[in-house]
Amino acid sequence: MSQGESTDKAGSERPAVLMDPQTSKLVASSKIMMVDDEPINMRVLQLHLTAQGYGRFVSVTDSRLAMSTLRSERPSVLLLDLNMPDVSGLEILSEVRSDPELKQLPVIVLTSSNDPETKVEALQLGATDFLPKPVDANELALRMKNTIVARAYEQRLMHFDALTNLPNRLYFSRLVQKLMKSAAATSSRVALLLFNINRFKSINDTFGSEQGDDVLWAFSQRMQVVFDHAQGISPLRKDTLKPHCIARLGGARFGVLAQFGTDRCDEVWVQEWMPLLIAELEKPFVVEQQDVYVSTSVGISALDETARTVESLINNAETAMRYAKEQQSPGYALYSADMVSMARRALRLENAMRTALVNEEMRLVYQPKVDIRSGLINGAEALLRWENPDLGFVSPVDFVPVAESTGMIVAIGHWVLEAACLQAAIFRRECNPAFKIAVNVSIRQLYEAGFHQSVDEILKRTGLPPEALIIELTENMIMDDVEANIGKLSRLRDLGVRISVDDFGTGYSSLSYLQRFPIDQLKIDRSFIMEIESADEKAPIVKAIVSLAHDLGLSVVAEGIEEQVQLDLVARLGCEEYQGYLKSRPVEAAEFMQLMLNDVRKCA
Repeated sequence: MSQGESTDKAGSERPAVLMDPQTSKLVASSKIMMVDDEPINMRVLQLHLTAQGYGRFVSVTDSRLAMSTLRSERPSVLLLDLNMPDVSGLEILSEVRSDPELKQLPVIVLTSSNDPETKVEALQLGATDFLPKPVDANELALRMKNTIVARAYEQRLMHFDALTNLPNRLYFSRLVQKLMKSAAATSSRVALLLFNINRFKSINDTFGSEQGDDVLWAFSQRMQVVFDHAQGISPLRKDTLKPHCIARLGGARFGVLAQFGTDRCDEVWVQEWMPLLIAELEKPFVVEQQDVYVSTSVGISALDETARTVESLINNAETAMRYAKEQQSPGYALYSADMVSMARRALRLENAMRTALVNEEMRLVYQPKVDIRSGLINGAEALLRWENPDLGFVSPVDFVPVAESTGMIVAIGHWVLEAACLQAAIFRRECNPAFKIAVNVSIRQLYEAGFHQSVDEILKRTGLPPEALIIELTENMIMDDVEANIGKLSRLRDLGVRISVDDFGTGYSSLSYLQRFPIDQLKIDRSFIMEIESADEKAPIVKAIVSLAHDLGLSVVAEGIEEQVQLDLVARLGCEEYQGYLKSRPVEAAEFMQLMLNDVRKCA
């Protein structure tokens, strides 16, 4: 099927198709494969395309070799003749579209056939474009350019994240597959470092999704700087770790596929540089002229006998990342087989927890809060307990982190708040009109949209006065995002609710920030109380906390009072209230009511 001399001469006289530098570079790097049983046709096409900047060609005259050549060469575009002996172009086209690895390949069909049915069949089989012979040189160049540019754009969308311009999970997975084949032949180790921005939803809820996207983009830029040895600020030694790829794997998760310069990837070795990386990544970002602090959890999974597939490598890193998140410090974890059993238990807890409220497996107990001067119970802290038919008694230490990580803490926390307020209203009515109930609130609850409205509705439904409710938050929680939390706590205070800071002294409060928070009370962590063993104990930290609180106009509760000597000391220091086994362990509502009635009888 001769191409014809007139087309060759005409093509050589026409100017090259205009292209910008980026397109010219793309064209020059594209590999063009031609399948035609007439070698002269392919030579003419190659001359036309060479004049337009193309320089990589693969020619196949035996159509029986087309598919094997396609699989080995992986061209950018296929120019395919339809009318060939042995294997027709339509058969090749059909096989290309049936091959998972080749089905996205652009195929431009070239044929001298004027049969409309043949054209329709080619298009139905998935031809990208259709050109009749003899081919016009400029038309071919334009269609080739458009096809390659469109293909590059599709590949970009398919393999890169639109927000950060980093490779996405699909690109990342394919790269892992390639490295798996080569890693076995080298002495180096390949590992995945999975970075997760913790509680990223709170940033979106506070500043909006647009500003949240700005933080993600800024985080991605910082990751590239941190892992770039050439920048001179990377905490990594040049022989320590070489990043193959930094990718956004979805949401607020980023993956670094790295090659270690040694044959070791263990906890001791990682300890040298991981804290430095995390410290760089957690430096504050500026959003709306405010410093926004992020915390990260990192899971590390090595490509070894425990991870022989892309899925297992990512799953192992996910498991290690969740473990690091639950442990909080040091913020990273290297995957180990022991984590699997822990993850399975967490999954069992998660599944059982989904029906725990419906099945009435959860209940509240109450630990007295005692007025130190009078010795009488004037309030309580509501504490959650869970007993499952299969799992038995489940400690809050085990199930609360799972509830927080899955988001179920919101529904559970709502139930706890309403049940505690309802019971407190009964205690006030039947025992002590001045009774106050303290309820712990998680960061996930605090950052739920309309949380203060939910609290207001619960108070109205249960009939509990706002001043009788004390919301307890941990010190680290309120310092997580100072400006946002000041606003959220202020809205709660506007309802008349009191705010208490739990576990005070164990976190990282800045005193300059502490005086800005709308809080009413500090609770001294029991770890400081346990150190009091004698009447002449100095207890400088306890003394300092009490003094600080009073200077700020706050009341103080001492937690964990178990011995009389401890109570005597905190009383001398001026604490207003205490909790602890010296008065009572946490008890059911009926027993708690009896404790209060006993107090009333003693005073009668």
